[in-house]
Amino acid sequence: MISFFSKHRRIIFIVTVTIFLMGVFVGLGAYMFTSDSFEAVADVGGKKISYRRFLLLVNRALSDFRDSGAEVTEVVSKSVRQEVLREMIIEELLSRQAAKIGMRVPDFEVAVEIQNTPQFMDGKVFSHRAYYNIISNEFHMSPAEYEAWRKQARLASKFKQFVYSNIKVTPEELQVYYLAGNKDLKSFEKEKDKFLDELSRDRFAQIANYLLKQLTVQLEIKDYLKQREQGK
Repeated sequence: MISFFSKHRRIIFIVTVTIFLMGVFVGLGAYMFTSDSFEAVADVGGKKISYRRFLLLVNRALSDFRDSGAEVTEVVSKSVRQEVLREMIIEELLSRQAAKIGMRVPDFEVAVEIQNTPQFMDGKVFSHRAYYNIISNEFHMSPAEYEAWRKQARLASKFKQFVYSNIKVTPEELQVYYLAGNKDLKSFEKEKDKFLDELSRDRFAQIANYLLKQLTVQLEIKDYLKQREQGK
């Protein structure tokens, strides 16, 4: 099941390194499901994560699974739901941290993304009508809500790239890492770029997990998924 889900992760989210962030929120307890949280699937430091948007992302992910020919079993569906919620919580945490250090996403970046989204095009030209129809009928959002969501997602992505770009690996460290899995340096020059990328990703995983664990200590995170769905 784990290998199957990993094989199809790209269908759910097109992200650079989120595979390293799995498991960060294992152990987050469930909280009392109150009327205040009725429209939320989770609460991150007082910021509610929309259950409606959660369902949208889950349904789109499962639809992509089916379109790929994969069988959507109960186990797969549950795994997708847990992963989608985890990604939404991570996005909220990282976008907050990005804003805290002064990172911003200009409006024009969101505009460019929207205008280049194939679903919002009529032929090869951006269509305002297609944009409004899709975000209203499929996403159930106003333009302001959709654009705020995309801005937050881009801000979280910028923070990931910022962390990744600041990872430094010395030639000596790379050689030690290479030798840990190889007997000699005979093919080192040929394969060093591959191993540099691998080591950088490994270090990013460690840094990201450490940061996220620190953020979960600083901010109260309430997971309403189980209670929310039992209350349907």
